[in-house]
This record gives sequence, C-alpha cells and structure tokens, in this order.
Amino acid sequence: MGDTKIVYDEKFGITTFKREICAQLGEAFWNELVENIELPDIDSECKCQCHNMYLFMKRLEEMTDEETLKKILYKVRHGLHPSQCEWAHKEFMEAGNLDDFLKKHLNDELNGFIELNKEKKDFYGQEITDEVLTFIKENPKMLAPVRKGNKLYCMAFPCNMKEYLSVTDEKMKRYHACHCPFAKESILSENVVSSALCNCSLGHMMNFVEAFMDRELRGKVVHSVLNGDLICEYEIEIPDDIMQKYVTLEG
Repeated sequence: MGDTKIVYDEKFGITTFKREICAQLGEAFWNELVENIELPDIDSECKCQCHNMYLFMKRLEEMTDEETLKKILYKVRHGLHPSQCEWAHKEFMEAGNLDDFLKKHLNDELNGFIELNKEKKDFYGQEITDEVLTFIKENPKMLAPVRKGNKLYCMAFPCNMKEYLSVTDEKMKRYHACHCPFAKESILSENVVSSALCNCSLGHMMNFVEAFMDRELRGKVVHSVLNGDLICEYEIEIPDDIMQKYVTLEG
C-alpha cells in the first residue's frame, strides 16, 4: 500500500530495533535486555524457526509496558520514514479531499497491478496471476486505505499470494501471509513470535498515511497472522481537523 513508489534506503535488521529501543528507554535498558541471549539475525532466523526473536520479544514484553512497547515497534516500521512518501502529501493537497485522494491512489495502484498481470511481470518476486489479480481487486485495502467514518483500514499483502490462495490449511495460509523474516518461520513451530511484533507492520502501513497527512497518527493492529488470523489488518484514526477540512460528510 503506497509501497510501489518507496525507495528502501536502510538495511532493516536488529540494529533498527536497537536504535528505537535506545531512543525510548536508553542504552542501559538495551544492554540489560540482550544480556545472555542470542540476538535475532534477519538472515538466519529462518534456520531456528525464529526462536531467537521469540525469546527477544518475550523478554522485551516482560521488561516494558504495552504502550511503550507499541510505541517502540511502531517506530521500527521496517526502517521506513515518512519522507520516503513525501510525494503523497503534495498529491493529497492537490486533491483537497481525502476520499478523492484515496480513490485516485487506489485506481493508480490497481492499474499498476493490471499492467503487471497483462505483461506477466512480478511484484517484488510475486507472480500476478489472474487469480492473484482477482484477489487484489476483491481486497482494495491492500492497495490503498479504505475510510469508514473517522478510521482508515489497511490490509497487508500476503507474502506469497499465489500459495496463500492455493492452500486450505489455515496454518499454512498464515505462513504464506506473513512477510516478517523475524517471525514467519515461527508460525510452523510451537513457539510463535508475539503478535506485538506486528506493531512494526502497523508503523509500515502508517508511514504512508502519516506522510500524506503530514503528522504522526494513532493506530492499532486489528488482525494478525501471528495471533491466529488469516490476514493482517490495521486501523488508523483520522484526526478531527482532517475530517472537518478534507472529508465531505453525507447528509
């Protein structure tokens, strides 16, 4: 969602977590957190079914309160920052209406996938088959935020859409939905990484929305495959002044 124009300029990894944890709680906290545990490595977690991240998150949850943890992970957001979507603020201002902006963004994104399907090109390695394209059309929240009242709803692309659509086993569906190299393999283990980690993906989704609204926002994880759901979905609050100025209410 909005990611087709992003240039990823930071190597995401455990150092991203360290930066945000230290910024919020200090380096002494970090040192205590990681004492006598093996740090998760983004390239090798798959070999241990993400058990290092399972232990890391377990300890982090024990040492922090829920709101602080959420704030930290939301800032991790896969190493993204709103400046990578600064084009969106200009387009939002030009549209002058939230629903018009979201509709245009949805159409632009959808047309891009229609072209990928037509030209048999991939999306970050994913084949856009006819079945995948139909799934995308049926789930517009994957392409652009969908407004319901004063909330926006976003849905993450399944990591492997073709496999996600073909399997019937729910655990395997969750596995093929998950993108996170720090958590994906744990879905097939007895020790699934805490769904609190999905606040990182919430931050990823909010990155685009915060960019076009030009401010920090509040949001929450609604559904998470790490929590047993079949999709990952997020809710973002629209500030009152945005509603008043950029939303035309019916009636």
